[in-house]
Amino acid sequence: MLDVLHITSSLDPRHGGPSRTVPALAAAQLAAGAYVQLATVGPVPPGFVARFPGLPVHAFSARPGPLGAALACATGMESFLRRTPARAIHVHGVWLRPLHYAALAAAHQRIPLIIAPRGMLEPWARAHHAWKKRLAAAFVHPRAFAAAAGWHATSQQEADHLRALFAAPVCVAPNGVAEPAPAHSAPARAAWLAAYPELHDTRVALFYGRLHAKKRVAELISLWRSRPRPGWTLLVAGIPEGHTIAELASLATAGVVPRASAPVVVADGRALPAPYPLAELFLLPSHSENFGQAVAEALVAGVPVLVTDTLPWRELNVVGAGRSVAWADYPAALDELLAQPREQLLAAGSAGRTWVSREFTWAAAARRLLDFYPTLAP
Repeated sequence: MLDVLHITSSLDPRHGGPSRTVPALAAAQLAAGAYVQLATVGPVPPGFVARFPGLPVHAFSARPGPLGAALACATGMESFLRRTPARAIHVHGVWLRPLHYAALAAAHQRIPLIIAPRGMLEPWARAHHAWKKRLAAAFVHPRAFAAAAGWHATSQQEADHLRALFAAPVCVAPNGVAEPAPAHSAPARAAWLAAYPELHDTRVALFYGRLHAKKRVAELISLWRSRPRPGWTLLVAGIPEGHTIAELASLATAGVVPRASAPVVVADGRALPAPYPLAELFLLPSHSENFGQAVAEALVAGVPVLVTDTLPWRELNVVGAGRSVAWADYPAALDELLAQPREQLLAAGSAGRTWVSREFTWAAAARRLLDFYPTLAP
């Protein structure tokens, strides 16, 4: 019998952080001695087996048609979950059909259902297209929330929001982050400079993530171009979702400020390695994040960060690895950090690397959740 069966709607990197963090958690539980398997919808991406050797993955094809793909309806997933004995079912993400399959299977097997909403139940996220989410709760995965024996939050902030909504216990297990291999830094930097020569001989402030309204990426570009930024370029790189590359590139050249005084490079980040080795400062002014994996990745790469205080990273102000401020204070904080010499930002980045390497490990997250599952009643 499996100790835990993890379920996620996709392993496609275009769908954001859970495509990487869910397998990493499952692999860490496997390394801790648990018997773990992972079920998903759609193909397993190239290189997955090399990144997560030994992790059993069951990938189910989405049903034909736009609705099947949009809701992650998967032929065979429900029957697989029902007939695969486990001690717990841990499903990641809401609003899609795999949550329904997981709830049915947990009830059939009389085992605990643990839901990790992965930020999808944060206040801003629930209010965004709220009518669609009410329909999903009623018809895509009816009664699944009530069936949860426990919840998995990746920050204390997310846990507080979940406790305000539901009575079931909540386990706070933050994502882990692995230090990048030093040998990968130079090739990554060279790849970006070859693709975007305008990034030579400039200091780079970086936004890297999904190009979505939640991230305030359009607002960030407008803020950047609101005044000259001598010696600096903003690199906006990521996966188009809501915003297109062309739309943001057009915004980056619009307005009254001459482009040369506040240059912005907008790039599709899917074909290139993570650009952290280029950056001296990482920017993420999101409306909401349950964790903010890109923040942890930037810090472990030695890059200080500036985030909004709606993210669960307020300890940045204590650690000295950047700033966490209200959106109203973001422009002033950006000006202050851009005025710092390179050596000062490097020192802040070093403090951040030390902090996240110590506090955010996959082994700790895996152990915390493995201890949580047996405390739950089905």
